[in-house]
Amino acid sequence: MGLEIAALFHAFGLTGFFAIVGAVLAAWMAWRIVEKAGFPGWAGLGAVLLTLTGIGTIVPLILLWVFAYMRWPRDEATPGSRSAPAGYATPDYPSKSYPSKPTLAPPPMALGDRRGWRLAGTLGNGQPVTIALDNAIPVYLISSAAAAKATELSIPDPSIGQPHARLLTAGPRLGLEDLGSPGGTFIDGARLLPEHGPRDITETRVIRLGTVELALSRA
Repeated sequence: MGLEIAALFHAFGLTGFFAIVGAVLAAWMAWRIVEKAGFPGWAGLGAVLLTLTGIGTIVPLILLWVFAYMRWPRDEATPGSRSAPAGYATPDYPSKSYPSKPTLAPPPMALGDRRGWRLAGTLGNGQPVTIALDNAIPVYLISSAAAAKATELSIPDPSIGQPHARLLTAGPRLGLEDLGSPGGTFIDGARLLPEHGPRDITETRVIRLGTVELALSRA
């Protein structure tokens, strides 16, 4: 065991000795090169060593750049397909196209709400009244008189004026305008005056014309 350790130390000693000798020879040869080139002493030697070190750093970077951007055989294959690389027989590496990514159909367009409107309530004499509105008719005239046209709505109650109010339809929206009736027009309890103009009652639940309360809903 002692002999083996001694042999190891001897080997490491020889290695260190040869390393020192190699370094001295390298320094001497570098000095000779600097001297022949006419550089000033150790400063010139340092410049040469720094130059060689810089070249040794730049060259690997240049090689890495070249290998990173050079064209490889597999780059010739089109995306989404498996084609045989150059030099390979087709039977050993068959060409096979991958299935394309499934695409979703565009969402269907939302259809407009084509439902009409309905007013339902009770007259002052206890008689029920129901009025259906057609969105195809843009303006309805509410009156207590008998309806003579499709655009007239009759609510036979003494508190309803002649005319009393105007209903306006625009697609899914509904508007109401008071025409200066003595009994008044109310939207969810709030008084609607003629100077207010047409008001959107799409989200309204109850309107009152005179003393007649009418619940608003979609037909």
